[in-house]
Amino acid sequence: MSTHFIPTLARTLLACSFLPLAAQDSEQLDKQYGLLSQPAYIKHYEADKTGKVILNPYLQVASKDYPAVLDVKMAPYNWVIDAVGRVGIIPEAAHPLGRTYEKGFFRPEDQSKRKPGTRENFGHVSALGGAPGRISGEILYDKASNSWTINNKSGRYTKHNTDRTPEQLANAAKLVREIVDPGSASWGPVFFLLDYAHESVQEVLLKDPKLAYDDPAKKSRPHVIVLPAAPVEPKVEKSAAKAEESVTKPAEVAPKKAVDAAPKAEAPKAKKAKKPKAANNDDPS
Repeated sequence: MSTHFIPTLARTLLACSFLPLAAQDSEQLDKQYGLLSQPAYIKHYEADKTGKVILNPYLQVASKDYPAVLDVKMAPYNWVIDAVGRVGIIPEAAHPLGRTYEKGFFRPEDQSKRKPGTRENFGHVSALGGAPGRISGEILYDKASNSWTINNKSGRYTKHNTDRTPEQLANAAKLVREIVDPGSASWGPVFFLLDYAHESVQEVLLKDPKLAYDDPAKKSRPHVIVLPAAPVEPKVEKSAAKAEESVTKPAEVAPKKAVDAAPKAEAPKAKKAKKPKAANNDDPS
């Protein structure tokens, strides 16, 4: 398949998926998910020679009828609320026009040092083709808890806007949980990052007793949890046939002497669960 065909196909799919839905009140959407805003910037490699922003070929437009599906092998993901309140979900896949920095590099936009082998990926703008968006952020996979966390980390649609609030992130996260299938994982907590909030919002949250840090000693990445982890639904591991067999077949009882003679196994020591990080790094995709 021609490499030029993929962006064209993606634009076609995007156009089809964004067909008009039942009209929603724009003022209500502004209140729920923030005012529409042009992306703060577009990186040099994200647009083709004609100036059109290339869509992420893995873009999913989530809805109740057609939920997006998360795959831990594709993590991390970016999410964006569009003009009419839909959710675009994209993995941070390598961009075909991006570069790989074998020796790493220094990012002036966030004053961070990138590790050797860092590649340039599809960012939030590739979910909307560079169009205006509302509050947005990341969906990260935490292996230790087998859960997905959500945050507001977006340098395009969140960081430079004055009206992005914890309430709006909570509203967006509730919508994401409703129309995105987490697969074999569960939904973890939702983090509002102060570094991606307006100064007026930061000022209030810095006094919040619930303020936390990824590293309390260094006070790195201050945040507040706006939604706790969702309850984990119990999974039935036995098939119906095995369940029936376990009911009808009497359990074998070991001789009493053998049971008494068996050494008692020590209970495994419970490991202290670590809190998932609020974000992976400081790259404002």
